[in-house]
Amino acid sequence: MFIKFHTDSKRRLILAGIASALALTACGNDGPKASSGGAQSAYEVEDDHAIGNPDAKVTVVEYASVVCGACANFHTSVYPDFKKKYIDSGLVRFVFREFPTAPENLAQAGFLIANCAAEDRFFDNISLQFKRQRQIFKAAGDGTVRKEYIAIAKSAGLSEDEFDACLQNEEEITRYKAVYQGGVDAGVSSTPTFFVNGENVKRTASGSQLFTMESWDEYLAPLLGDDAPPPETKPDDADSPSAEDGQH
Repeated sequence: MFIKFHTDSKRRLILAGIASALALTACGNDGPKASSGGAQSAYEVEDDHAIGNPDAKVTVVEYASVVCGACANFHTSVYPDFKKKYIDSGLVRFVFREFPTAPENLAQAGFLIANCAAEDRFFDNISLQFKRQRQIFKAAGDGTVRKEYIAIAKSAGLSEDEFDACLQNEEEITRYKAVYQGGVDAGVSSTPTFFVNGENVKRTASGSQLFTMESWDEYLAPLLGDDAPPPETKPDDADSPSAEDGQH
């Protein structure tokens, strides 16, 4: 089998450290249904996973890893509001591209499952993997990760036999590697990395990373012009978690 699930003591220690470090810091590399092959924005390539209005003023391309803590934080705490405010409203086209980070064997397993499933389940399955990221790391540490991934595959409509076949699907593996190489060629070295209308955006004008709704509101407002919705307001609560909490 192409993917091996490691359970040795070294791997356990690595996974334990990763699980405890899920945070907002980018991970280094050492509504609408998803569409593929249909109408696309000018910033997409064939077989991209994308949702939202292909004619939107703004196209956001995210390179992310399903085993990246910062990506999980974005997709569980920010993306739902971002989707409702910008994607579902037709203001933004959103593209997700796979960019594995360590442990790469888990990243590849997760991405292959999402890619082997029906296209209209891709984003839901990726979301589920982000939500269950800690459980996946724990399962990898105690030797039960296959069971965890079979459950994730079944949630995407794949049987256990289809899951096994998926992990050895050379066509999907080749496509997956090509997406990763495309990210490398574009200068991606950590996740999440965002391209907005083709530009690699690291920070807003005020210096914030695109990890909060406030930072997205700031960055998108001038691009959307009069179409920009009102910005989010931060709660006036001294106990609210800051953007620095839990960073590596």
